[in-house]
Amino acid sequence: MASVYLQTNTLDVERIAQQFAATKTQVEKAARRAVRKLVRWVQSSSLREASRDTGIKRKILAHRLRMSMTGGQFTARVWYGLNAIPLSALEPKQTATGVTAGPVERRHAFIVHHGAKGQVYRRVHRDQRLPLAVQYENIADEFRRVLLTDINPRFERMFSKYFEQELRWEVRRAA
Repeated sequence: MASVYLQTNTLDVERIAQQFAATKTQVEKAARRAVRKLVRWVQSSSLREASRDTGIKRKILAHRLRMSMTGGQFTARVWYGLNAIPLSALEPKQTATGVTAGPVERRHAFIVHHGAKGQVYRRVHRDQRLPLAVQYENIADEFRRVLLTDINPRFERMFSKYFEQELRWEVRRAA
């Protein structure tokens, strides 16, 4: 699980609220919707960037992502499951030298079919038949890098943009 905390500056919220002469309830409603939009942006952007960087399909990475709104709806949590992905989930193909699964290539690995899907294994010791080790691809470092270098620098700017949009709509609706 990734533990990266992103917080926005409250001075921007106050400045934007004063600019539109908004009431406290309007600010709260706009902030709630802005947080929800921001969480969806974080999800989609992080999936897009991680998929592009790792070469693993978004569909596979999306199953490891959860969003929840907590408390008074001003706090959101985006949870990333960072356990390694089994190569069997990446549509493995047997090659002459091993197995290729998506962007991952494992030499000396082989596919064992159990029903409809095949699991990718590799011998632990070269000179022994057993034990076998299931093959995985680690994604934790890539997701952390995406959050820290791609998402974090744009986070506050995107929150300010969404908050301003929502507050503008809230003030116009009340008028």
